[in-house]
Amino acid sequence: MSKPSVNTLFGRARSEFRQSASVIIAAVIFITLAAVAASFYISQRERQAQQSIAHTIGNERHLSQLQSLLQDAEIGQRGFLLTNDRSYLEPYEVATRAVAGTLDALSEGVSDNSRQDGNVAVLRSMIAQKLSELRQSIARQSEGDNSGALAIMRTGQGKMLMDGVRETLKTMRAAEGRKLAERVSEARSADRRMEMVVFVLALVTAVFAILAIRSTTRRARSAELTRDELLSRLDRRLLAIMAADIAGYSKLMEGDETATLARLQMVRDLIDPIIESHAGTIVTTAGDSVLAAFSSALSAIDCALEIQREMANAHSASHDTERLLFRIGINVGDVVVQNGDVFGDTVNVAARLEAIAEPGGICISRTVRDHVRKQRTLIFDDLGFKQMKNIAQPVSAFRVREHPSQG
Repeated sequence: MSKPSVNTLFGRARSEFRQSASVIIAAVIFITLAAVAASFYISQRERQAQQSIAHTIGNERHLSQLQSLLQDAEIGQRGFLLTNDRSYLEPYEVATRAVAGTLDALSEGVSDNSRQDGNVAVLRSMIAQKLSELRQSIARQSEGDNSGALAIMRTGQGKMLMDGVRETLKTMRAAEGRKLAERVSEARSADRRMEMVVFVLALVTAVFAILAIRSTTRRARSAELTRDELLSRLDRRLLAIMAADIAGYSKLMEGDETATLARLQMVRDLIDPIIESHAGTIVTTAGDSVLAAFSSALSAIDCALEIQREMANAHSASHDTERLLFRIGINVGDVVVQNGDVFGDTVNVAARLEAIAEPGGICISRTVRDHVRKQRTLIFDDLGFKQMKNIAQPVSAFRVREHPSQG
């Protein structure tokens, strides 16, 4: 049986990676949504519990306020009956005006507790009778019938009504307390259920983590085997790689796409023969970029210098905004050649050197400089060590210029 091709092995590795990534992404999405839902539910329950507590406290305040108003009204009535001083009626009048509104607020507050309906009805009736008793005695006193007013008070009906109001308020407070206890119990039950959900979610997460680790380990082993098999099949060569592209190409395309494409074709007609004349091979082209391989660093640097000279000459009469200026990066090293394409850090470094080159300039690695400096009279400006994307170690970079006498 024939062994699978390198492309097949690459495809297999990519497929396994996509499968792992899909599973991980799906799990992350599920766990995130579950966590958001749990957080929302917990916050809702907490808000409801706080609202219930505040609601019950509000009802308690209404109950206490109602009792206080009735006591103020009764105190004002007795002071007026005993002294015939109408200033004592001020707290009575304030209290009687506020009783109705407070009673309505209490009725609305306890409307969510059906057990309070009867209590509210009883309370309304007794308060109405108590206020009626207070008004009758005050009316008699105002008419000058002090004995008649005191007789109404001595019947004991007012005391009996007030005791009934206090007992009803006490009953209502107890009912509100039980309602609050029920709500607290419900909130705690919900919290326990939420804790169970969180526990299950954590358990699912732990199980998934274990499965993901096992799957990743298994796929890592598979990838290592695939890598070893790939390494045994790949064609490795020592090559000089030249990466070039046009500075500001995207902006030029935005300004005048048709004209820019026409000038690009003229440039390609100019540089492609130069690359071939220096025994270079154009590996890939994409839009304005060119990647070429040379058998030596000397051929690559000679080619780059000629390209920049010819480009400068070709655009010497052009306006600055119309010039097409190449940036060129060159590196030399071990390269993997597969199906006419090149791979490896050498290629990546060449592309990164091209990115830091000036428009119309050339940027090379130290390795390239060491290969050519004894054979070509050039100026090498040391740019220092550059940290480059996806390159583990900093790269020593140099700007290449021809001597003015050679230009």
